[in-house]
Amino acid sequence: MLRITAALLTLLLMTQVSAEEVNLSEVIEVEIVTIEGFTVLGLEIHSSDSLQIMTLWEEFTPRIQEIPGVEMDSDAYGVFWGNDEMYDEFTYLACIESDLTDPLPEGMITLNIPGGEYAVFTFPFEQVEDAYSYIYGEWLLVSAYEHGAGYDFEYYPSEFIPSEDGVLMQLYVSVE
Repeated sequence: MLRITAALLTLLLMTQVSAEEVNLSEVIEVEIVTIEGFTVLGLEIHSSDSLQIMTLWEEFTPRIQEIPGVEMDSDAYGVFWGNDEMYDEFTYLACIESDLTDPLPEGMITLNIPGGEYAVFTFPFEQVEDAYSYIYGEWLLVSAYEHGAGYDFEYYPSEFIPSEDGVLMQLYVSVE
């Protein structure tokens, strides 16, 4: 069962550029990797409106300074799970890696990302909508892999600037 919905396909759309007549299998790089587990800390939303994800990032980014031992220019993650296909609802966590356990900044939660095998997709940020459609609607269906039990997450290195032309993003998809 796919844990992503049409609502998430518009995830982080700060630009509306579409991949016209682009063969996404030629644009999207995929690599299968094994990662070690890690813990993230951040703010979550439960929603059916993917546009709220941008609002969540706008709220979370300035609050990173509240997390002891974390720099403002740290790598960031967007973790999603719990899709209820009947109601198109999902949970999304805007977060950074942190082992902080107590006390947590107000309203923040921790989440353990399990180690394991992941398909890492790298693609131009401006093609995010088309890339998600391709990854979940085509690649997973024809690949030798099944969707795994781990969390799927976006990875944003500290130098990620979404408004910059040609900026790449990565999506880690749990596979088995």
